Amino acid sequence: MIKSIVVLGGGSAGWLTACLIAAKHVNKNSPFSVTLIESPNIPTIGVGEGTWPTMVNTLQQLGISELTFMQRCDASFKQASKFVNWVNNKEGDEYYHPFTPPQSFDQISLASTWQQHYADKPFAETVCLQALLCQQKRAPKQLKLGDYKTIENYGYHLNAGKFSQLLTEHGTEKLGVKHILDDVIAVNSKSNGDIASLTTKEHGDINGDLFIDCSGQAAALIGKHYQVPFISKKDILFIDKAIAVQVPYSCENSPVESATLSTAQTAGWIWDIGLPTRRGVGHVFSTKYTSIESATKQLKSYLAQSVDNIEQLTFRTLDINPGHRETFWHKNCVAVGMSSGFLEPLEASALVMVELAAKTIALQMPASREAMDVIARQYNKNMTFRWQRIIDFLKLHYVLSKRDDSRFWRDNRDPATIPDSLKELLTLWQYQPPENNGFLSPYDLFPAASYQYILYGMGFITQANCLGNETELTKQSNEAINKVKSRQHKMPSLLPTNREILTEIRQQNREIHIDINQDNRQNNQPWQFLASDNLSKVSQQYPIFFKKIASGYTPIYLTHLTDQGSIHQTNQHNKKFPYEENSAHTLFPFNDDALLEPVKLDITLNDDTEVKISGLYVVQQNKWQQIKSSSQYSSTLTKQLDLMMSSLQHVPALIAVENKKRGV
Repeated sequence: MIKSIVVLGGGSAGWLTACLIAAKHVNKNSPFSVTLIESPNIPTIGVGEGTWPTMVNTLQQLGISELTFMQRCDASFKQASKFVNWVNNKEGDEYYHPFTPPQSFDQISLASTWQQHYADKPFAETVCLQALLCQQKRAPKQLKLGDYKTIENYGYHLNAGKFSQLLTEHGTEKLGVKHILDDVIAVNSKSNGDIASLTTKEHGDINGDLFIDCSGQAAALIGKHYQVPFISKKDILFIDKAIAVQVPYSCENSPVESATLSTAQTAGWIWDIGLPTRRGVGHVFSTKYTSIESATKQLKSYLAQSVDNIEQLTFRTLDINPGHRETFWHKNCVAVGMSSGFLEPLEASALVMVELAAKTIALQMPASREAMDVIARQYNKNMTFRWQRIIDFLKLHYVLSKRDDSRFWRDNRDPATIPDSLKELLTLWQYQPPENNGFLSPYDLFPAASYQYILYGMGFITQANCLGNETELTKQSNEAINKVKSRQHKMPSLLPTNREILTEIRQQNREIHIDINQDNRQNNQPWQFLASDNLSKVSQQYPIFFKKIASGYTPIYLTHLTDQGSIHQTNQHNKKFPYEENSAHTLFPFNDDALLEPVKLDITLNDDTEVKISGLYVVQQNKWQQIKSSSQYSSTLTKQLDLMMSSLQHVPALIAVENKKRGV
C-alpha cells in the first residue's frame, strides 16, 4: 500500500507538489502522509515569476484565497505575453499572445477571415479584447467580483521566494505536510532497487513509499542516485545563459504591465515582469553567439530607457541547460521541476509543468507498488510528449522570425535544428489553421488558440481552403469580430488599471483587530450594550459577553465580526433591543471578578481573514458549576448568567454569516 510520500527539495516546485498531493490525500481519517525534506543550506533560484491561468485553479485546490496570495506574494495579474522585435526588428514589430482565446473559438476559427479581410490590424487585437486591455495596462477584473472571479482569463506574476514561503506555511499549518529542515547525506535502497529511505544529518532515516525529486538542478535522486540520462536540446533551443536583475520603479504609482514583455536581442531576448513593488528583468542568450559581457551591455542598454543608477543594481548570472530526463518516473521515484528538465523561460512553462506533474501524480496515485509500474509507464509516455510539444512551441517563435541581423536568428531557421514534429505541423498549417477540431492531442500543453496567436502574430500565411461554406463562415466570423469591437468599446472603461487594482488589493485588511475596551465607534461597531429586560430575546440570536466598565462588568452582545457591512445598522438594533447606556436601571453591573475570565476570539474566515476580538469576559464554567446551586446569587441573576453562557453557541452562526457576506 502506498501511503507515505517523501518530497526532496523545497522552493516553488517542492512545495507546490507537496501541497497539491496533501490537499487531495491527507486528512484525519487517512493513514496517508506527505513529508518534505528541505536543506537549510541550499538557496532556491527564485526567478520563476510568471504563471499560466492554471495557477488560478491550483490555488483554489489548495484552499488559498486569492487576496491572501496576492498580498503575501507581491503578485500582479498577467494576461498575456508581448513579443517585441521578434519578427523583423523594425519599428512597430510587436504582437500579443493573450490568455483568452479568440472570440467564439469553440465554434469557429477567425484566422481565415482575418487574413482575407482584417490583416491590416494585428491578429490578437482583431479577435479578442485582451490585447487592448494589455495595451492600456488594465486588469482582467474588478476586485468587487471576488476571489478568482474574472472577465478575462489571467495568470499571475509573483515573487517566487515569497510564494515558497506562503506554500510552506499553508502546507504545514493547513494541509498536514510534515516539514524537515535537514541535509540528506545518503540514499538507501531496497533489494529491488527502490528507494527505501533518505538518511538525514539530524533526523536519521526518513522512510517512504514514493519519493519525489524536487531537488532542482542537483537532481539528487533521479540523476545522481538513479543515473537516469539527461537529454540535451541545445541543438534545437540555443539559449544556455541568463542574467537576472530586480529593478525598482521610478515612483510608487508607476504603471504595471499586464503582460510579460519579451524583447528580442541579437542572440536571445529580455524578459520584463511587472510586480507591484518592482520589476523582474533578465536577458537570456546563447553563449555560442555572444559573450556574457556583450549580453550584459545589451541588458543595461535596455534598462537605461527606464532606470537610473544601473550600476547600483545587482546582476545574477544563471546557467540554463535546455533538455529533460529520458524518463521522469523511475522505480519509486518521480522527478518534478528542474530535476526533470528545464528550458528557457519563454512562455513561462516551468511552473505550469510543476502544476501538471503534481496534479497528475495526485490524481493517479498508485494504490500499491504493483500498480506503480503501470502508472509510471503511462506517466513517462505522456510527460515525454508534453516536453516535446513545449520544445516545438518555443522553437516556433524562432522559426517564424524574419530577423537576419545575426547568426543566432539565421541558425534558428536552419531546417536541421527544427524537430520533424514541428515541420509536420508547419506543413499542415500552410493549408488549414490550428483550431479546436481534435487534431491536437489532449496532452498538448498549449492549446490551438496559442498556436494561432504565435503564427499570425508573426505573419504566418495559411492559404484559403474550400472546406466548409465560405459564405456562412465569413458571416459568422464577421459577427464574432463585431462582438469583439463592441467589447473593446465598452469594457476597458469599466476595468481598473493594473496599478489601481493592486493598490486596492494592498489596502484590503486581512487582519482585523477589535478591542472592545478601545472601540468607540458610533456606527458599525460589532457589539451593543444589553438591557437586562432584553437578555432573553437577544440570547436566542447573538452571543453575549461581559465588558469591563467603571462600576464592574456589563453585558454586551456581538452583532457581527468585522466592519465590512454589519448585519444591522446600530439604529436598527436600538429599535429591536432598546437600551440607554447611561441609565442605570437598564444595565446590570456585575462585580464578581473571581467568577469571570477574559477571552479573546481568534477567528479565521474562509477567505483567510484573521479576526481577533479582545476585551471580552465570560463566566468560568468550572467555578460556575461549583457555586450555581448555592444561594450566593439570586434566582434571577442565576438564570441570566445561564442564558449568557448558552448564548455563546451563536458564535459559529456569526462566522457563517460573515463568510456568506464575503461570498466564500
